[in-house]
Amino acid sequence: MAYHDDLLRQALQLVHQEPKKPKQASLRRAVSTAYYVLFHLLIAEAVANWKQVELRAALSRAFDHRTMKAASNRIQNTTEFPFRGENPSVVESLRRIARTFAQLQQERHTADYDIATFWTRTEALAQVKSVERAFTEWRVIRSEPAAQQFLVLLIARKRD
Repeated sequence: MAYHDDLLRQALQLVHQEPKKPKQASLRRAVSTAYYVLFHLLIAEAVANWKQVELRAALSRAFDHRTMKAASNRIQNTTEFPFRGENPSVVESLRRIARTFAQLQQERHTADYDIATFWTRTEALAQVKSVERAFTEWRVIRSEPAAQQFLVLLIARKRD
C-alpha cells in the first residue's frame, strides 16, 4: 500500500476517532493529513515517471510546497493554460485537483497554526472527502498529457 493511501485511511480515522465529542487535535490532524495525502500522491505520481527507481526517493525531496501551490494556482488560470486540443473534461478534472490542492494547503495551514479556528467534524470530513474525490479524478486522468504537464509544473519554478 502506498504512503498516500495510508495517510488517507489515517485522516478518515482521525475524523471519526471520538464518536461523541471530537477533539480539536483529531480534527486538525485530519485536515492536515488530508493535505499531505494529495501532496504525497502527486509527488509519487511525478517521480514514478523517473526511470531510475533507486533515485526516486531523492527526487521526491526536491518538491516544495510553495512551488506546488503556485503550479496549482497557474493550472486554474484559463488564460495561462488553455490546454488546446485537450479533452475539456480532463482539463476540468485537472483544474479541480489543482484547486483542491491549493485550498487544502491553506486549510492545513489554518489547522496547524490558527488555534483560534474551531473545526467541526463536518468541516474536517469535507476536507478529507475532497481529497478522496481528487484521488478518484486523478486515477482517471493521470496518463493524459495535461496531467503529465501538471506533474512537471509541480517541481519547476515559473521563470519570468
